[in-house]
Amino acid sequence: MQSRHLHDHLHLRLKPALLACAAGLAVMATPAFAQQVDSNKLLEIMVAKGLVTRAEADAMIGEASSRSAPQAQAPIQGGVAADGTQTIPYVPQVVRDQITEQVKSQLASQAQAEGWSKPGETPEWTRRITLYGDVRARFEPRFFDKGNADIFPNYSAINSGSAQNINDKTAGYVPPAFLNTLENRQRTQLRARLGLRAQVSDWISANVRIATGNDRSPVSTNQTLGAFGGGGYEVWLDRASIRLTPVKDVNIDLGRFGNPFFTTDLLFDPDMGFDGIAVTGRKSVNDRIAFFGTAGAFPVFNTDLNFGSRNAPSAPDSGADTYPGIRGPYKSQDRYLFAAQAGVEFKPVDKVTARLAGAYFHYDNIQGKLSAPCQYYEVVCSTDATRPAFQQFGNTLFPIRNVIPDPLDPVGSPENQYFGLASKFRVLNVHAAVDFEPSSKFGMRLEGDFVKNLGWDRNLLRGTYTQTGGWSGRAINNLGSAIRVPDPKDSTKTILQPGGYEGGNTGWQARLTVGSALSLSADGDWTVKRGGWNLILAYRRLESDAVVDAFADSDFGLGGTNVKGWYLGGNYAIGRNTMLGARWVSSDEIAGPPLSVDRLFLDLVTRF
Repeated sequence: MQSRHLHDHLHLRLKPALLACAAGLAVMATPAFAQQVDSNKLLEIMVAKGLVTRAEADAMIGEASSRSAPQAQAPIQGGVAADGTQTIPYVPQVVRDQITEQVKSQLASQAQAEGWSKPGETPEWTRRITLYGDVRARFEPRFFDKGNADIFPNYSAINSGSAQNINDKTAGYVPPAFLNTLENRQRTQLRARLGLRAQVSDWISANVRIATGNDRSPVSTNQTLGAFGGGGYEVWLDRASIRLTPVKDVNIDLGRFGNPFFTTDLLFDPDMGFDGIAVTGRKSVNDRIAFFGTAGAFPVFNTDLNFGSRNAPSAPDSGADTYPGIRGPYKSQDRYLFAAQAGVEFKPVDKVTARLAGAYFHYDNIQGKLSAPCQYYEVVCSTDATRPAFQQFGNTLFPIRNVIPDPLDPVGSPENQYFGLASKFRVLNVHAAVDFEPSSKFGMRLEGDFVKNLGWDRNLLRGTYTQTGGWSGRAINNLGSAIRVPDPKDSTKTILQPGGYEGGNTGWQARLTVGSALSLSADGDWTVKRGGWNLILAYRRLESDAVVDAFADSDFGLGGTNVKGWYLGGNYAIGRNTMLGARWVSSDEIAGPPLSVDRLFLDLVTRF
């Protein structure tokens, strides 16, 4: 009984101290200290021993929670003390868990957006870009007939350089450069092209391609190996365009792009690029019939901003102005091609596809113009910019400078000339092709092409003939045989007069292709398996002024027009997208002195 009273007495005396200790433990139970002492467990033991009541224990736990929850202690700064003690701040587990979840959420969103959330996947933007290209190695020998004439001036070299004096009575006269038509030649060439296509959005895309090339020729990206003595080669911007597809099957191309028309190399060389804008469309009526069309505008030449500023005579400050010409700067001579084509594609039976299209190509301001009177010593005359910026061989030309001779020596005065196209070009084209493909291993394509220059004027080029004056037409090439007539100054002698113009304005081509690879697009958009093959046989006749020679096939004849002949070739795929090919081209000039040339092309091309 006495011990019981003693226990109660101690309980009453120690209870305040025990409650204070329990409360202190509950309040001071930081995460670090709580890992060693569990304050809640201690209170439970005290309740079991009867030292505190359940209500008192719950009250202490609640008070400790209300004090610690809203108070955020200042973080302990980490670092190294002067005595070398290193302090590492403690990050509560709940904070660490929150940081982990936040980082995981951000990374997941980024991975989903950029496309690397799964192993092996690339970022999304890379899947909208496609690299493509091709490399071709070529060996080409040229064989000239020994009966060829050797009197073909190199008008391309003249028009791209200094004006040529055509008066052979001038003291120290130097004749123009001539084309080689007698000595066989050979060369090895390389063509490399690398392009990038980007799908910017569902209706906007872009295409950029660079390519090799000896010069700025619009019809060839070939680079002759060894041309610069083993030095490096130039790379040109060959394609750069934006394509808009505002509605299905309608494309708008702007910039520099491939040929948007359904044509052959009778009209445009396969490597030719088009500068400007083109709109193409296609509409299917049913499974067997579809209509297609293209329209576009393309700058062919842009006048230099300072044309005519050099050596352009200025008016006198006083007195009468006796200058007979036009004072510079001179009028712009920009040239354009406006074109439209419409066609139909139909499948009369299975495995047979036929296409037929008609087109009109209007070259604006491409014909050369006779200048205003121009003194014999002047460097620039008013229509010099109307000469071709680039030309091959075949078109009829005429001298475009109206030169005023030296009054002190009119006979020996130099006549420095450039040469412009003698004809206008308004070209009508009809193109048809029939494909028969009974299987993936064999097919056949029969193709026909016809062109006619509606702007050609025979009377302007040929003129009329008189025995004393000869032919009055403006043409200076593509002439018939010379005419021997009596010398009007000496009746006992004869002289030779140039023959009359014999050029023309039409052209046509027929071509047969057989094999498993019928469509080897020159733009590189083709795929062939190992063992794929084709054989090609064609005949062509293209008169002098049927099309613009600058843009016609560069591999036929000397490149250009005024040529007829045939070619035979074939290709075999020695590997995937890798073709080994050979082609023999035999040609003769139509109008003018005799000129025959045969060309052999041995090609190895691979694309990717």
